[in-house]
Amino acid sequence: MDKAQEDALIDQLAKGVSYSFRTPILRRPSDHGMDYEDVFFPAMDGVMLDGWFMPAEGSDKLIICNHLIGANRYGYAGHLEPWTGSGGFEVNFIPAYKALVEAGYSVLAYDLRGHGHSADGAGSITGVGAIEWRDVIGSVRYAKDRWPNAKVALHSLCMGCNSTFIAMEKHPEEFEHIFCMIALQPLSAAPFIERALIDNGVENAVERFNERYSYYSSFRHTDSNAIARAHAVKVPTMLVQVKDDMTTKPSDAEGIVERLPNSDKKLMWIEGRPVRYEGYRYFSQKPAEMVAWYDAHL
Repeated sequence: MDKAQEDALIDQLAKGVSYSFRTPILRRPSDHGMDYEDVFFPAMDGVMLDGWFMPAEGSDKLIICNHLIGANRYGYAGHLEPWTGSGGFEVNFIPAYKALVEAGYSVLAYDLRGHGHSADGAGSITGVGAIEWRDVIGSVRYAKDRWPNAKVALHSLCMGCNSTFIAMEKHPEEFEHIFCMIALQPLSAAPFIERALIDNGVENAVERFNERYSYYSSFRHTDSNAIARAHAVKVPTMLVQVKDDMTTKPSDAEGIVERLPNSDKKLMWIEGRPVRYEGYRYFSQKPAEMVAWYDAHL
């Protein structure tokens, strides 16, 4: 690539992670034979968030679920244009929710700000966790107020997982009652930049990326770095990652797990599926390991 091509690629990547985009909520729990309630609650800063509550009758156990950038509480309409560029298939979270409910766990799934039916927080700007951590705390507070005696765990995906890590770093007191977490494909920008730019011969990639990223979002890549915040995740955590993901590198997941301070931790590799988005629908297809983790900790 010549410099003009490099600049165009950097601009495309920086812009792509600077703005949230809404995709449709195509399916509902009732489509899968589940009872549910539409709910809404404020994030820590007052932004209104929409979600579903899916009850497991008689249960005192609750899983709070969020999602990746561009998705929503239902999943990701990756089988429809113009969103087919990440594998071309649908990601539907609801079968995973159903597996949890059938295993005795109520589920609270919500849209992060700027996604689904939730309100915007800073226009359409996303912090890849650097703003959205306020949503995580809002969900935890809502659950604690409504179900004060529940045993609560977190099921956090990608940007939602980054948001959870940052929330735990900023306000650890909000998570003292959380029993455990599944962290599905959190992302640190450095391996992302390395894979997309440095490995393709782009010089001064970090500095050039930050320049454009700050131009669009006012953030820097370190503001949402999951590796740097893993030390704040004090609960038992299973980190799940597509091993051959072309967006990042195995060192990202390994670095996060190494820094998790709780000795009760696990790194689960999804192998034979080279597309990152396969990881997001994995538990909808094979829920046993997800259910087993929560069974062991709640």
